[in-house]
Amino acid sequence: MRRSSPLGLVAILTLAVVPWVLQLNGAGDLTAVMSWGLVNTNPWHALLLPSYLDATQGFSTLPQSLQVWPLGLGFYCGSLLSAASGVFAGREDVRVTVGLLALSAITSVIVWWGLLGRGAAGTIPVGVIATAMVGWWF
Repeated sequence: MRRSSPLGLVAILTLAVVPWVLQLNGAGDLTAVMSWGLVNTNPWHALLLPSYLDATQGFSTLPQSLQVWPLGLGFYCGSLLSAASGVFAGREDVRVTVGLLALSAITSVIVWWGLLGRGAAGTIPVGVIATAMVGWWF
């Protein structure tokens, strides 16, 4: 059975710095919805997902499209753990790794679609493209 290479693990790790969705807010302001939180350019700051959930008074107050966000992070972390176990322990089913990556990509599409549905013009689904490329490579 095939297992992940160190390069495959690096490819999955790289997805942590790729935004799921880029949202152009006008006047050069950009918000990046990452798997782990939000990054804004005006002013520059990052807000981790747990802090975001605290600021919005919890999970249940989020729109449905954002309720999958923590789930997507879990899928991504699962794929990372699966690939790491293939590299370091020699025990991995690549189908599980790719399946978890696919589920993470689906959640990023749901987040993007929800932003579009709320009138957030200028949103670009970067994460699903990058995740699909890594999944295809596997």
